[in-house]
Amino acid sequence: MLQVILIYLAFVPLVYSTHGCDPPIVNTECGKVQGIYKNGAYSFRGIPYAVPPTGSKRWTRALPLSHKTSTCWNKTYQATNFGHTCIQRNPDNISQIIGSEDCLFLNVWTPSLSPGLLPVMVWIHGGSLQFSNGNWPTYSPDEQLASDTNIVYVSMNYRLHAFGFMALDILSNSSPTGTSGNYGFMDQVLALQWVQRNIRNFGGDPNKVTVFGQSSGGTSIFALLAAPEVAGLFHRAWLMSTSPVLNKTTPEAAKDNEIFLQNTGCSTITCLHNLEAEKVINSVPWDVYPYWAMRDQGDLPVKGVFDGAIAVVDGDLIPEAPFDAWKSGKGIDVPLLIGSTAQEIDFFPTQMDLNLWNWTLYEQRVRQKLGTFGRQISDEALRLYPTGEVTPEYQYTSMASDLRVSCANDILADIASSHYKSPVFRYVVTSRPSHPIHVVEIPFPASYSCHMWDIFGFFGTIKDYYTPEPERQYVRRCYEGRDSFLRENG
Repeated sequence: MLQVILIYLAFVPLVYSTHGCDPPIVNTECGKVQGIYKNGAYSFRGIPYAVPPTGSKRWTRALPLSHKTSTCWNKTYQATNFGHTCIQRNPDNISQIIGSEDCLFLNVWTPSLSPGLLPVMVWIHGGSLQFSNGNWPTYSPDEQLASDTNIVYVSMNYRLHAFGFMALDILSNSSPTGTSGNYGFMDQVLALQWVQRNIRNFGGDPNKVTVFGQSSGGTSIFALLAAPEVAGLFHRAWLMSTSPVLNKTTPEAAKDNEIFLQNTGCSTITCLHNLEAEKVINSVPWDVYPYWAMRDQGDLPVKGVFDGAIAVVDGDLIPEAPFDAWKSGKGIDVPLLIGSTAQEIDFFPTQMDLNLWNWTLYEQRVRQKLGTFGRQISDEALRLYPTGEVTPEYQYTSMASDLRVSCANDILADIASSHYKSPVFRYVVTSRPSHPIHVVEIPFPASYSCHMWDIFGFFGTIKDYYTPEPERQYVRRCYEGRDSFLRENG
């Protein structure tokens, strides 16, 4: 049964773990790790969870670290600094490239090191499957969150961009499974397996794992809910601002990505493995089809303009499209919390002057975009989102967000609730900043309930943008909504 909750998503009692003067050390299957104590909780940063997927291991399923393969560390691993960000375009300047291919690290934040009874939440970051990491400022758990909520948090870096999601016939032909793509999803599975084997030593209960992700992190969870091998790795899922369109197969995506192969100049797998990482990234079709930049997602749709697929139905990890898997009873049936914000695109609209529009320009842009589907479509849109209400920015971002995200997530929740035995909850956040903010330093001043506003409320990072006096009640309700979902579906 689908249960709808409107958020305004209180407070969970503060829990402070006792600690001595010595730095915290925890045993893992690969050896001891030493962390730090800060703000009432322990953190263990940059723990390696896989053999680096470099050289001939590029575009293959990553392997777990193991004493049997002599890939573990000796002595005590210093888990006091975050690991390398996975290689990507710099979100602040896409002409620059940052990060490393040796990037498969995870992080643990815990309020207690007593043997494992606390609930665990595993964070999968967003970023269009091409940006960010598991410790991005304001967009990840931290010690304060672990202390405030009395929950163990885990985040991971996973392969991004071409390294994480490139599907090509030449890669499929060299793979033992005969397919390619979704390497980043495979990394996420490996991290979830690590959690099952190790989290008890960090105070967490491996039988109380909630996976949660925002944007392409939510899309990742959507994909994993159709992956048979993740059964038992998590017990609840919280999806925020998910894109629930995942139906293109590896061969279809490989056809779209032939331009990438042409740009590399490679015709063999050895050539691809030996390419400089920067050449790999610069060979991706960014502003031409299949449009890996996906900048149209911040605007109203135009007839005939489609982005290609980054995540694919690979026939291996994801045997069939998630909706098909769910309808045939093959999905991962766990309680779901599905959320979005009312003005999703307000954080980074394609039209960066949107906040300066008048009503005349608003109507012109709606007709310019939706008119490509026929005059009656733009007429109906303007009837539903008329001029003269609130601001042009509010109406335009509401319309585009409903078309791009809200309605899609309504359908996602409806299909899940029709085929899952577990409960499915749906919410829309309507709270907004008390004054405009630049989300993760994006130049556009977001004024309404924008993309990431719900996770900022939960992470408690609104305070990193301004003193959030008017938002204190909103933050409390975010905690309350989370706590209710964990408690009632545990």
